[in-house]
Amino acid sequence: MSAHLPLLIEEMQSEDLPAVLDIERASHVDPWRESFFAEELTKPQALSLVARLKDNRRRIVGYICVWLVADEVQIFNLAVDPAVRRRGVGRRLLLAALHKACERNARVAFLEVRRSNQAAQQLYQSVGFRPSGLRPNYYEGIKEPAVLMELEMDRGWRSRWLLSEAGATDGERWC
Repeated sequence: MSAHLPLLIEEMQSEDLPAVLDIERASHVDPWRESFFAEELTKPQALSLVARLKDNRRRIVGYICVWLVADEVQIFNLAVDPAVRRRGVGRRLLLAALHKACERNARVAFLEVRRSNQAAQQLYQSVGFRPSGLRPNYYEGIKEPAVLMELEMDRGWRSRWLLSEAGATDGERWC
């Protein structure tokens, strides 16, 4: 794995959508349309973040889209530019979204991931997600099941990932 990239994690804006769509199309078999992302930017329960290179703020290298409802966070979409994968971008986005969810009193996180996407499953498991079920034929275009994953954001998890330097880089602190 190459060195981690210096990043800025910021809320997604409508002017970010062309770069986000490029990453989306390079990352997913059945990519979201621009209208999906645009709608997410208007929903009060939605949180969409982008990762920008610190030395080139115009370059977006990843994004995450989640919903925060009651004490739950549902992760809908996470993708990283193929040119910078395995350099900590996905982990930084995931932890940033989970941190914001914790600030809003989220206690549990859920997501679905393609059964064949072992790299994503490893990322999620590395921060504490555990498989909790299977949805047959969830991805219709490719007839592939989704692995359901769940994360209990209890005190132990928060102290490991949010209250320490473990989840932060470049001198930032999560809480």
